[in-house]
Amino acid sequence: MIENVPTADELRTVSLRLYFKAWSEVTAIVTEWERFSGLATPDWSPERGHFYLDRADSSGDEVISEWRDYIEAAQSDLQGIYTLIQQSQEIGLKAQICDVSPYLLLKRTDIKPADSATNTWDFTDFPTIDASELVRVHNTFCSTLLSKEFQAMFDEIRRNRNKMYHLGIYRRALDPQVIIDILQMHYTELYPGRRWMEDRLHFATLHRWANYADSDYNERSDLFHELWQLLPGLSDGQYRWLMGHEREERRLICFSCSSDARLGGHEPYETDAPTSFRMVDTLEVRCVICDGVYPMKVGACPNDECESELLSADEESGGKCMQCGWSHEEWGDQIVEQKADRSTSLDLIGLAGDKDDEA
Repeated sequence: MIENVPTADELRTVSLRLYFKAWSEVTAIVTEWERFSGLATPDWSPERGHFYLDRADSSGDEVISEWRDYIEAAQSDLQGIYTLIQQSQEIGLKAQICDVSPYLLLKRTDIKPADSATNTWDFTDFPTIDASELVRVHNTFCSTLLSKEFQAMFDEIRRNRNKMYHLGIYRRALDPQVIIDILQMHYTELYPGRRWMEDRLHFATLHRWANYADSDYNERSDLFHELWQLLPGLSDGQYRWLMGHEREERRLICFSCSSDARLGGHEPYETDAPTSFRMVDTLEVRCVICDGVYPMKVGACPNDECESELLSADEESGGKCMQCGWSHEEWGDQIVEQKADRSTSLDLIGLAGDKDDEA
């Protein structure tokens, strides 16, 4: 008898944890560049064979040069991320095969790991099929075939990972933008039927520090910080995959998610990373994070500079502008506070003037 037989869910969970670890590390490389350099992230063009910026000013070459230096210094980190992705893909494929039968993963059963007086053996002690065989076994027994693009990517990553693992040397430069493309295809192929944002939040709760976070910071806060810093550095295609909409499409506030993330006391504010999009021909929005649908109503924003004509009609946030977040009551209170502050300042100036006159 074979015991400790893995389940597909167990393997898929391991694969996803590795996936989101790789995601967090590679996106950190992009967001740290944006945050600390204050410069735009160049795009990599396979067709052009070089980095480029979609702008014509003369500073573009300097930005690209600095980006190259930054990425060169990050190569050891990127290679570590690359090996995480390969491991995640391998285990993700095994999870899909395991959906059919875990015993398809065994390479040989005629050679038992060791003699057992109880006639029981641990599954993990048996040799399993090589990574190079996973695609073939998957496409033979699973109900859906892997795309040719994914198969080619998997084989390339596996070969490159072997070079890193066995020699510790990999002379080809890795770029975080390309790795993000890999991760997006990876998720689509290996975890069909799942929501990326939902998984991103769930696996953030499994982080070792999740239970020790400050009361004003949680996994949803972390996701808002990530989107705020990451979205400007993504290509249009990467943005479309992540958000499910074109970059030009107007984003609106999800008051439910921004409240759960406790936004408002510091950056990012709810207007810095809006996550809802208007549903076609309706007065409703759907949030890409929580997948919730929330009602709106037509109405003028109290902030003249905003010019939005959509207000929340949800019970918890009714009357707030979907674009800037202000309600008429809050805007009025702010104006009163500004007038009071201005009056105090004028009084202080007048008091100082009186003292000067006395002198």
